[in-house]
Amino acid sequence: MTVTMTDLDGYISFLKMEERSNGTIEKYETDARDFLLWLDGRELTKAETLGWKEALAGKNLAPATVNGKLSTLNGFLKYLGKMECCVKSLKIQHKPFRDPGREMSREEFQRLLNAAKSQGDTRMYMVMETIAATGIRVSELRYITVEAARDGRAVVNLKGKIRTILIPGKLAKKLMK
Repeated sequence: MTVTMTDLDGYISFLKMEERSNGTIEKYETDARDFLLWLDGRELTKAETLGWKEALAGKNLAPATVNGKLSTLNGFLKYLGKMECCVKSLKIQHKPFRDPGREMSREEFQRLLNAAKSQGDTRMYMVMETIAATGIRVSELRYITVEAARDGRAVVNLKGKIRTILIPGKLAKKLMK
């Protein structure tokens, strides 16, 4: 079987019907297109998909990135009815603990807060304090509204998941100011 861009267009339509998010669809489209460009019109075989896996692994990409691309490829292959061409992910040994070098100390955090304050950047000060106090992600900041501060909680709806973020009383009072 030779796979074409028309097959990719069908896959993208399928993903839309599956109600995948725009970001997911863009990623899958990019990864599948990369595979098709790499395949360059050759016949779709297990040997070719294994070849792409080897090519990705040899590109000095993070193993998690390679596995993401392979996951996309496998989804595309399943859509095409070519399950026999699917490939296994790279095996990754997960670290049971975080690297302490990547964590910010309380002193470092306080220096950042003081720098924002001394520069008169109240907004940055409150952003940092809100992230630290609630544990939210930067992408979730938009859910911290006046109403959320008043209620003491924010309802976050991202990537098809809904969760409630509690806003501590002391922080809520500062945000209301």
